[in-house]
Amino acid sequence: MSEVLRSRTARWLVPGAAVVVITAGVGINAAVASADPALPARTATDLLVSLAHAPGQPFSGTVAENADLGIPALPGTASTSLSWQSLISGSHTARVWYASPSQVRVSLVGDLAESDVVRSGSDVWVWSSRDNTVSHTVLPAGGTVTSDATPPMDPATAAARALAAIDPSTAVTVDGTSRVAGRPVYELVLTPRASSSLIGQIRLAVDSETSVPLRVQVIARGATEPAFETAFTSISFETPATSVFAFSPPPGAQVSESTLPTVGTQARSGSGTTSATTHPEPTVIGTGWTSVVEIPDAATLANGSGSAQGSSSATTAALMKATTTVTGSFGTGQLMQTALVSVLLLPDGRMFVGAVTPDLLEQAAASAPR
Repeated sequence: MSEVLRSRTARWLVPGAAVVVITAGVGINAAVASADPALPARTATDLLVSLAHAPGQPFSGTVAENADLGIPALPGTASTSLSWQSLISGSHTARVWYASPSQVRVSLVGDLAESDVVRSGSDVWVWSSRDNTVSHTVLPAGGTVTSDATPPMDPATAAARALAAIDPSTAVTVDGTSRVAGRPVYELVLTPRASSSLIGQIRLAVDSETSVPLRVQVIARGATEPAFETAFTSISFETPATSVFAFSPPPGAQVSESTLPTVGTQARSGSGTTSATTHPEPTVIGTGWTSVVEIPDAATLANGSGSAQGSSSATTAALMKATTTVTGSFGTGQLMQTALVSVLLLPDGRMFVGAVTPDLLEQAAASAPR
């Protein structure tokens, strides 16, 4: 399901690949899991291998997500909104169905509203009951959804991003066993060694039978409680019915049609016209947990266009209130630090983002060519 929710910016935050480090000596502790619940002893290497080679397992279930990053209150953060503004703050519950990479559905349901993302083959539908709007995108062959930036809602996506950051600067251990959604799991712990990383630990609860991650907790350095957690509260590994992925716009819905926005190409608007959408790709500075992402056109992306412009501008204004002015060899900028992320916005529109200390973020900004 990561293809549905993965955003253009977030997919740059965790570079690299996980599989190659399994045999590369990443500081794996040979200790095995305890017997509570009683499970066969497995090392961290065993679990990494099983995660890397686990087949795509169909499932359906309910996911609870909680984010407490220490950011200011943002506009447009309704509990049933699938926007990144809502999912990086507060608690949310979603139903998730996954049959294959081309058959995925995520539904956030609240007391008075619902939001859905549905992919069925080359069709991707995004529906909001609050204003009864539907966005329909037809993917090109082999296409993936990279628009409508959202953080990872489901544990499988969050775990994949965490595992992709493993390198020799990571200590990997097993910290016993537990139960998630009523199923026995191994607790796999990733600990960045670099003191400049804001991440203290990432804990993955790995299903003992299927190797599917059932819970991901991200704990800030020096903290004891997760700043971000996503976990299944219930899950079934039966293949969802095909009808789950069938979607028709509700009566009276305002439907917009578009092609997939692609970096460096043109996108067709709802009116059938085309407009240039050439945005320079973000650049990754550094590697692993201490990597920093440079977004060249952050101001343009934040301002948005059309009906989204007002909401995006309000979000930018709210975030700017939480920044402080900093100066260095990069010039003058606005800095915001949360429990897990530092953000530096420069007057020329460039933004630097990383799960790193402000000092390292400023060093990256100073080293980046202008």
